[in-house]
Amino acid sequence: MSYAETSPLEANNELAGYRVIDVREEHEFHGPLGFIERAELIPLSTLEAQVEELTGSRPLLLVCRSGKRSGMACEKLQKQGVDAVTNLSGGMIGWNRAGLPVLHTEPKTLAALVHQIVAWTAQVGPLSPEAALETAQRHFKQSDVPYDSPTNAAVDQLINIMGESLEADSPTDLDLSLASFRRFLAVL
Repeated sequence: MSYAETSPLEANNELAGYRVIDVREEHEFHGPLGFIERAELIPLSTLEAQVEELTGSRPLLLVCRSGKRSGMACEKLQKQGVDAVTNLSGGMIGWNRAGLPVLHTEPKTLAALVHQIVAWTAQVGPLSPEAALETAQRHFKQSDVPYDSPTNAAVDQLINIMGESLEADSPTDLDLSLASFRRFLAVL
């Protein structure tokens, strides 16, 4: 089976004709790459259970971080008889790089921002979630800053530490995500 793909610019021009389904996990949807306006969060792991809710609607534009999982979602939906599916090539990384409108769930506290940084680092890098958390906790302990009550300076240092730890792996959204974390930090 093959499915349609569209570029971020084409998708943005035709956005009103789509029902936008974001198949990332919740922490990603609310993470540094943000989400497309009107996007509905239905993680890939729960997609098949919600097929009936997705049939008969407008054509679906499936979105993820890079376009890979949303492509898998297109295939799964087609196997379930949902044919009007289109994959957003490049995912939210491509959408952001194209400079298209993005909504963000801004963290309300420094601790919430630390949680986002740790979750993102574990997702895109070689560290497990536990190891990413341990790295952050070790940083705060060495800085004599409580993990659950971080300071702006300590969070800024954590952004640098996590960014440097990922440079060798070079995730494609490294620059976008670090810039987003710094924007969030500036308003907290």
